[in-house]
Amino acid sequence: MSWTRAKVEGAGVTEAITVEIDEDLSLSIFTVAGDVLVSEIVEFILAHFPESRTDNSLWDLTRADLSVLTKDGIVRIAEAGRTVAPYRRADGKTAVVVTSEMERVLLTIFRAITDLQGSSRAFEFFDNRDDAIAWIGGSPA
Repeated sequence: MSWTRAKVEGAGVTEAITVEIDEDLSLSIFTVAGDVLVSEIVEFILAHFPESRTDNSLWDLTRADLSVLTKDGIVRIAEAGRTVAPYRRADGKTAVVVTSEMERVLLTIFRAITDLQGSSRAFEFFDNRDDAIAWIGGSPA
C-alpha cells in the first residue's frame, strides 16, 4: 500500500478531521475525532475532493461526537457529496466505521437521502477499519 497524509486547507476546515490517502486503493481515509460541526464536515468534503480525486472513501467515526448531528445536517453532508461526485468514479465505495447503534441510525438516514439523490455509490457500515478497508479493496476480511 502507498499511504500519504494529505493536508486540506480552506475556510472552515477543521483539525477535528484528518485524512490519509491510499493511492493503491484510490482511497481517502477520514478520521473524525471529538466534537465536529456539520459545517466543518461539509467544508472538509468540498475542499478535499477537487484536489484529491480518490474514488473510494472511508470515514472513521469511532472517536467522533455526533450528538449534534440533525436530519438537516445529514442532508447538507449528502449535498456536499453530490457536489463533489464529478471528481469521483460513480461506482466507488464509501465505508463508514461506527461503534454505536445511534450512529448507525443516523447513517441509515444518510444512505436513504443519497439513494433519493440517485447516487450509485456502494455504502456500508463497519465496526472496524480493517473490515472496511478489506471491503473497499475487494479482498475478504
